[in-house]
Amino acid sequence: MKALRFLRVFWWLPLYIAGLYLLTQQLDRLDFAPDAQWKVSLKGEQDGLTYTTRLPAYITQVDKPSLLVLNVQQNVAIYYADNAQAGGSGRMQKPVSRNKHRPLLFPLYDRTTLQPGELLTLKIATTSTHRPFVANAYLGPAAALERSFDLNKLWRQETVKAVVAILLLTSLVIGSIWLVYPRRKEYLWYAIGTSLWAAHSSNLLVRDIPVSDEVWAGLVPLLIGLSMVSLITMIYYYVGLNKRTSRPYRRWLRYLWASVLVLAIPLFPVPGIPRLEFGYSLIWNSILSLLFSLVLLYLLWLYWREQNIRRLLLVLCASAMLVFGVHDAIAAQTPYSTSPFLLHFAAMLTLLAQYYLLVKRFIYSLKQSQYYATHLETLVAEREQELEQRYQQIRQMEQEKAKADERERIMRDIHDGFGGHLVSTLAMLERPDARLPEIKTNIQDALSDLRLVIDSLDFDSQDITTALGMFRSRNMRKIKQAGFDLKWGIEDIATPADFGAEKTLQLLRIVQEAITNSLKHSGGNSITVSTGTDENGNSFVQVADNGSGIPVSYQAGKGLASMHKRAAAISAGIDIRNAPSGKGAQIHITLPANDPAPAQSPHTHKQEAAVGI
Repeated sequence: MKALRFLRVFWWLPLYIAGLYLLTQQLDRLDFAPDAQWKVSLKGEQDGLTYTTRLPAYITQVDKPSLLVLNVQQNVAIYYADNAQAGGSGRMQKPVSRNKHRPLLFPLYDRTTLQPGELLTLKIATTSTHRPFVANAYLGPAAALERSFDLNKLWRQETVKAVVAILLLTSLVIGSIWLVYPRRKEYLWYAIGTSLWAAHSSNLLVRDIPVSDEVWAGLVPLLIGLSMVSLITMIYYYVGLNKRTSRPYRRWLRYLWASVLVLAIPLFPVPGIPRLEFGYSLIWNSILSLLFSLVLLYLLWLYWREQNIRRLLLVLCASAMLVFGVHDAIAAQTPYSTSPFLLHFAAMLTLLAQYYLLVKRFIYSLKQSQYYATHLETLVAEREQELEQRYQQIRQMEQEKAKADERERIMRDIHDGFGGHLVSTLAMLERPDARLPEIKTNIQDALSDLRLVIDSLDFDSQDITTALGMFRSRNMRKIKQAGFDLKWGIEDIATPADFGAEKTLQLLRIVQEAITNSLKHSGGNSITVSTGTDENGNSFVQVADNGSGIPVSYQAGKGLASMHKRAAAISAGIDIRNAPSGKGAQIHITLPANDPAPAQSPHTHKQEAAVGI
């Protein structure tokens, strides 16, 4: 079953590789040679560094005669029989100019006379380990040779320049993406691998190298090796091998980099270590071919597991690189080979395919980010609307609870105050000896208490001085009817935080109780109500009279206990004492601070108000 599935998945692969091989054979024959009548035969010396030919009989009839050399290892200079140089292209000494991958056209028409049969000498300079040679030389009119020269230059030079420019451009674009998203390392390694491959391909373009021939001969295969390992690293991060078992794969990736760097050392001249020259280049190319074959097997395994366009592109490009790479390796090791190098074309297709995949992933990531951002905005808006609805519900519930609490407070205040007075009045009426003045007083107290409850409903601003002012207006007549003067020493004081209607009512009842006690028991004729701020910054309310003061033998009654209870309920302190002048009593109520703690009375209950309820 696995064999059948393998055939079903990879039936096309042998055909594809065979097609690539046939393509390399066709490209090898693509030399754009001039007409065969202009081809000249060259006679080489034993060392291969000198070739000769004689000018043909038709040379005097040719318009602007020129010599076209399509293949040379590695540079050539043309000399006439009298040793005058007919043409050259760069240095003939080390470092020798590199013209293996470019056509050379030498005009001969600047010589005044050309004699048929005259000897032309072609001298070769090379640093290659292969035997030097020159091939495919044509002697004819400039018009007939220039077209072939231009086509060969386009094929061997301009296309390579275009490939290098495309590689550098894609490297710059992907590298810029990595700068924006530094965590996506596949973009970084693509940029590095593409730049290294562009540098390797520039070997076909550079004529005069900036370093020695030996160093350059080591740099070229090193660049292709580093570029290959960089692209393997890019595939490692792109496929996502490091998502689950990152340590083993990362360790092997480090081993791969270290091995390639160590194996590259013999490519360069190292003092004390003999250089293997030709033999090690073959070993190096074999190592790279084996390494890339393993990468291809891995990509085939990925495609075996899941068939999709992304993995198919990687398999197609890797196969093309392997076939073209083997072609170039064979061409580089074959003596007298005139085959052009083709790997840069496969590399361009591969890197462009990877560029497409990376850009596609980047665009997909942007779309995902945009989708999530839009979706997040929608979710946030929905959550805000939901929170607003819940807030309104909670606010409505709080308002309903506040109304219910307020109703309960009013009912409790009426029950405890006004209701208590009415029950007491009813009890008095049921007695046979009921006295009208007492009943009247009881009813007046009930009405006063009811007025306090009603007044407490108007204290939305929670202003104590306003509440005391309303208390004064309702109780002034009662105080005067009792024969007392009411002195008012009210100043603006800070109202404690959260001092609402209920606490204000408790405070007013304490003040009312204090005034009632003074009216009944002080024996004086003046009551003073004042407010202010003490040395600790706390607001206070004070009720004082000019009566006889508190007797030493006085025992506290229920009224005093009620005042202390109410003060504790609003976290206030209460101090009941004689005036410092010795005349009259004072009830000093200290309001809680803005961060109130449970209030404690600053004095003991030994000095208390003279109340007799």
